[in-house]
Amino acid sequence: MSLGWRRKVRLFFAPTPTGRTLVQIAVPHRHSSFFMKCLLILPLSFISLFLILSLSFISLFLARVMSHKQITVQWTSTEQTIDGFGAEAASDISLPPSRMDFFYTDAGIHLTFLRVEIIPDVADCESLYGTGHCVPSANATVLRTALANAQAATSRGALVWGTEGSPPGYMKSNGRWGTGGSFLGGAANFAKYAAIQTSFVSLMASNGVPVYAVSVQNEPDVSEDYPTCTWTAQQIHDYIPYLSATLSSAGYGSVKIMIDEESTWTNTLSEAVMHDAAVASQIGILAEHAYGGKASRLTWNNITTQHVWQTEVSDLTSYDGSIASGLKYAAQIHNWLTTAMVNSWHYFDITHSGDTNDNEALTDTSFNIAKRAYTIGQFAKFARAGWTRVDVTNSTGLLVSAYKGPNGASIVVVNNGSAVNSQTFSVGTIMGSSVRPWITSSTQNLAPQTPVIVSSGAFTYTIPAKSVVTFSTPLSPTVSAGWHCPSAVEPNLASAALVR
Repeated sequence: MSLGWRRKVRLFFAPTPTGRTLVQIAVPHRHSSFFMKCLLILPLSFISLFLILSLSFISLFLARVMSHKQITVQWTSTEQTIDGFGAEAASDISLPPSRMDFFYTDAGIHLTFLRVEIIPDVADCESLYGTGHCVPSANATVLRTALANAQAATSRGALVWGTEGSPPGYMKSNGRWGTGGSFLGGAANFAKYAAIQTSFVSLMASNGVPVYAVSVQNEPDVSEDYPTCTWTAQQIHDYIPYLSATLSSAGYGSVKIMIDEESTWTNTLSEAVMHDAAVASQIGILAEHAYGGKASRLTWNNITTQHVWQTEVSDLTSYDGSIASGLKYAAQIHNWLTTAMVNSWHYFDITHSGDTNDNEALTDTSFNIAKRAYTIGQFAKFARAGWTRVDVTNSTGLLVSAYKGPNGASIVVVNNGSAVNSQTFSVGTIMGSSVRPWITSSTQNLAPQTPVIVSSGAFTYTIPAKSVVTFSTPLSPTVSAGWHCPSAVEPNLASAALVR
């Protein structure tokens, strides 16, 4: 553009009756086209509005469909072994076969563990639950419903373990089994308590339920108005040799001893045990609950073959069976697996007792399944017992973990955000030529999707907002003695009651 041309362009800005500013461009006469001769008068407010709307539309589009950096699964960089996922049969309810299939087979979320309460004797049991609710026994007992659920879970390949709510009243400072108090130590009580816990193992075995582990005391840091009991770290240390010897003498030396199931994520009461190499060697599982504290890598002395478990978490807020609760616990599982490095993660109760309508269980009081059960299944179904967690290079806002085993591999993606994500995953050859996505969202429940092709060791998939997506190789059903595998490799969840 020449200087002469520039001098012949004049701009006029003037107010109008509507308050708008007009722009008038005078075009030189030497440009003879009709268009170039016109006076172009446009409202600046219209131009501004057009630009704002255009930019807003572009921003909204980019916010709703985000493209992230590539996520790379490092299959050769291994971390902890996965023992499995579980929950407790805490309610006095015997679950029907369809529900046990949902919780403990590939027809559903495929939990590995069922936790049951050890009750020291029938009299104590009936004092809380009523006559006829407890399995007859001369020593330790359990609820009839808990035994029925344990038998059903065992027949489906699950493993059962027991935790003690409280020692009998005569071993406690308040003299009462059903509430608070502290443990009274000493050789005599240690021996009697070891006999009680061993008799629980014998009782379950005689009813067709092998016991995988025994927890010395549930939440030994808590004294509340239900069967609880506080212990000191030294008492736990001094008791372990008694329990170990008694189990071995009864032929149950393979049963793992668990400590100390504190209510918060800490290892305070296990320190005395783990500072003593001889006693520490008798421990199979170091367990804590997740009612307080963030996921963190706990440290103990004399760690050899012990595994670390998170054995209880839930919340008492008003019932929420939505994807919001599902995402909350999916994020917790991710954090406890990747940061705390646990081998197993447990929710509190499988099904609601019906007395209160909160989030203690994986169902509501009408036994409709909550979304959190399905998001737990996004891990439990695809990170199998005996598999190994592997490292993931991930600089996105997604929570991503990966797992491999002798018969498959999986990647679990938690998207807590409100934007969908078009994401590329670098997976090499270990997942084969295609992967199957499974989705739990506000509208889907562990739903299988169309397989995605893996090309040149990578695949791209759009992760829905507010969802958990698992990418898996074809499932190979786990076969356990006494369990007939479902004929279909992929589950049909249509029969499960969905959250309303």
